[in-house]
Amino acid sequence: MCVHVHLAAALPAGVLTWVDRQAVHTRVYADSTLARGGALTAAGRATVDRALAAVSSETLATAGPCPLRLAS
Repeated sequence: MCVHVHLAAALPAGVLTWVDRQAVHTRVYADSTLARGGALTAAGRATVDRALAAVSSETLATAGPCPLRLAS
């Protein structure tokens, strides 16, 4: 399954990631503080991987390629 990471500026207080698993792909909404220059930092990638591990066995490294480009 593929993973799309969207940077979000307004997650609820104290929430760094939100995972939305769907049939074909998984969307992860990550707090924008986990990124620099539009890309996840190493700590951001680790945080996203922990969020993914909580709901599946995927990581950013093991997620498959996404067949479709999704609208943000």
